[in-house]
Amino acid sequence: MISGLFGLEDSKLRDAASLERLILVISVATLLLVSEGLQLVQQGVRRTIDPHWNRALSYLKLGLRGVHFALSRGQAVLNRLTLQGGADPAPPGRRKKSHVSSVDALEGGWVLRFRSPS
Repeated sequence: MISGLFGLEDSKLRDAASLERLILVISVATLLLVSEGLQLVQQGVRRTIDPHWNRALSYLKLGLRGVHFALSRGQAVLNRLTLQGGADPAPPGRRKKSHVSSVDALEGGWVLRFRSPS
């Protein structure tokens, strides 16, 4: 899914060093977009970004849509990196599943805020 979202195959890169750099950039972008998607769900604005929220888009795709939405309105994006511990706040099919398994939960969590130098 990630390579499809970022078009990894379309890069047509063949040398290892170039592929490593591209995968590093994709990894950082994935981390930032998943964090943005998670923040959108935590803020309760998922329906603003994805009106068909029942189709259970990934946090990655929600983050990408959220960034597009914010940029189209001149709003700030990617101003903090949040990775939450605990159960998924909005797991797919949550109405069908009434319990949280240990696989669905992470211990801990952290927030990193980005500020411009003053």
